[in-house]
Amino acid sequence: MRPGRGEGIGARAARRAFLLVFAAVAVWPAGLTAQDTSQVQVIRPEARAPDSIARTPLPAGVVNELIAAYNDSLTTRIAGNHILPAGTRHLGPMAVFRGSLRVTGELTGRVTVINGDLLVDARARISGDVLVVGGRIIVRPGGEISGTRREYASPALLTRTSSGLLVVKDPPRSLGELASARASLTVAHFKTDLSVETGRTYNRVEGVPIIFGPTITRQWLSNVEGRLDLRGTIWTAPDPTDRRSPFGYSGRLEFKFGESRRLSLGAQLYRQIATVEEQPLSATEAGWSAFLFQRDYRDFYQVTGVAGYASYRFGKGLSLATSLRRDGEQSVPANDPISLFRNDAWRPNPLVDDGHYRTWRIGLEYDTRNDRESPTAGWLLNAWWERSRSGDAAPLALPPEVRTPVPPGTYASRRIMIDARRYARINPSVSAALRVLAGGWVGGDPLPVQRRMSLGGPDLLPGYRFRTFNCAPESLADPSRPALCDRMIAVQLELRSRTRVGLPIATSNTYVNALQRVLGIREPDIVIFGDAGKSWITGAGPGRIPNNRIPKLDEWAYEVGFGFDAGGVGLYITQPMTQGRPLTVSLRLQRRY
Repeated sequence: MRPGRGEGIGARAARRAFLLVFAAVAVWPAGLTAQDTSQVQVIRPEARAPDSIARTPLPAGVVNELIAAYNDSLTTRIAGNHILPAGTRHLGPMAVFRGSLRVTGELTGRVTVINGDLLVDARARISGDVLVVGGRIIVRPGGEISGTRREYASPALLTRTSSGLLVVKDPPRSLGELASARASLTVAHFKTDLSVETGRTYNRVEGVPIIFGPTITRQWLSNVEGRLDLRGTIWTAPDPTDRRSPFGYSGRLEFKFGESRRLSLGAQLYRQIATVEEQPLSATEAGWSAFLFQRDYRDFYQVTGVAGYASYRFGKGLSLATSLRRDGEQSVPANDPISLFRNDAWRPNPLVDDGHYRTWRIGLEYDTRNDRESPTAGWLLNAWWERSRSGDAAPLALPPEVRTPVPPGTYASRRIMIDARRYARINPSVSAALRVLAGGWVGGDPLPVQRRMSLGGPDLLPGYRFRTFNCAPESLADPSRPALCDRMIAVQLELRSRTRVGLPIATSNTYVNALQRVLGIREPDIVIFGDAGKSWITGAGPGRIPNNRIPKLDEWAYEVGFGFDAGGVGLYITQPMTQGRPLTVSLRLQRRY
């Protein structure tokens, strides 16, 4: 979509500024390295077969050692980045939390760095044992560490209390976890966990999904761990059309092999409600939006099938996974669950291409972030390739601008998705981040409706309305606003600077502390950002982009903005630079990315 004549100058200026920032950030792996260094995996049985696994958590003994070292009354405790200047000498143990320690002088005693790096400059010396968690130990030529060195890349999930001591971090509870009950029973070598909880979301098809059932784990085997998850799902939003099944289920059997449990093999049988797109917003944020304001940013369809999967962790944040599944996929209607502040009609749920699909997926994950919740350094790469085939699909009739008619018989397509993120510190209080998200059709027949995508909304392009760029022609008057694009690409840049405004509030009031924990409140960041993106139909013909290229940059949508991110709550103001749109104010319940 090209900008109009009256907005061409602003769009060109925005594009030039965006490209300059993009070029500066894109070279930081080489250009900012020197500055950067100077400073219970959970199985969700309701999820579909996984394509990657989480980074290995820290051993419990290391976590306890961190807490004891930091909370020791003889330790010099430091929160944030710290420099020991040249010519100075420090005696006694030192511990740094959520920051990096740079030693240019002499330090005698135990050194503990939690979620940060340790840099020992030339001619600097540390006489004592060193433990660094969530970062790296960097000793420049001429520097010296005379004690033992231990280094763990995974961050420690710890937090500081109002008294300045460290405790194990109680992670913010999501929408589903606010109402859950659990009980455990151990008999011989088998541990059984019984749970009743919500599905961590809320939407116009399911309402609040209530998930219940046991998890049975075979314990105390050195080289193998077995786990059986059995779950039933109650959908609280009634379906008056009877097009949706009355209940869902999931049964998963999984084995992990090796002392470090690097290899995982599993199989799953399920009937679930799946989402058409995994963006915009996470399932929890989309659930809050639907419950409070009757705005459901996702579309859904029912899947009934069986899957097998395998994954392997190579270490250093790298893992590979593959899955093979056969699903019966069918359209489901929107229902009429309650909404707190609005009581209008819900947006209809779009129809999908019903049928049975055999899908093979290969996925890769590479995660070197120093902190999963608030990263300031490292990489995150999630990528997958997928092939899907069907012998009985019933494709919808779509306008020829969107999809040429699919002939009867085998219906097969391929697609990919790449989500690459880079985080880096510019100085002790300022960090930068770059994200590139791209994916879509790569071969075969046109994509089924449930495999298509769009842009616009509070996540990737918050300055534009939901699905502003959904590739629907003007002739298609569909109130469900389906996602109909073959491909999409989005680029996000941001700069963050930490503020000191007294959050979270230090108080003994249990209710205030509980609310701050639920929302994940922390010291807010000032965020300056720029986003750009484009979604399109690929192929030959009017309004399409050839298969072998991406759209020209003057066809992209651009926006700039700023805001405040306090962890569990973020407020942003965005100005679109194309289409002459006004300022947009958006509220987020988690970090942008």
